[in-house]
Amino acid sequence: MEQYHRYTCIRFVPRTNERDFVNIYYGNGCWSIIGRNGGPQNLSLGKGCNYVGLVVHELGHAIGLFHEHQRSDRDNYIAVYKENVVSGQEHNFVRTHPSMELIMTPYDYNSIMHYGNYAFSRVPGQLQTMVAKNGQRLVEPYDKPGFDQSDIYIINTLYQCR
Repeated sequence: MEQYHRYTCIRFVPRTNERDFVNIYYGNGCWSIIGRNGGPQNLSLGKGCNYVGLVVHELGHAIGLFHEHQRSDRDNYIAVYKENVVSGQEHNFVRTHPSMELIMTPYDYNSIMHYGNYAFSRVPGQLQTMVAKNGQRLVEPYDKPGFDQSDIYIINTLYQCR
């Protein structure tokens, strides 16, 4: 949360009696609903989610950010190997419909919202699920320190931060 407070106008505060709030709890895995949905908005930070990059990533979903690797134009930048994705996780690789996204920056391989080469692989470390067409290594959110400049720009633009 510190990165949101430092680099954006987003403020996470303890809940008092707000009807709409982010309910962060120790659940099954690392996940969040995308965007404000009204009422309690669950954000799970379960076992293995205690990395700064993962927390920043899941909070990104909570404030409305989609995965960078799901952009509608992603096929210009990465190759996705759905046959290497573990069963039940294919939804993490479906392209976002253009009407559901705001593309404000060039494709960002280093975004906190971009998965790594072996994300949800059937054989981690051996079968890649994504490869950058420019040869760049794709890093998992848990191995990132948090936002990059494009992430900050997108959030500050979406939320009209000054």
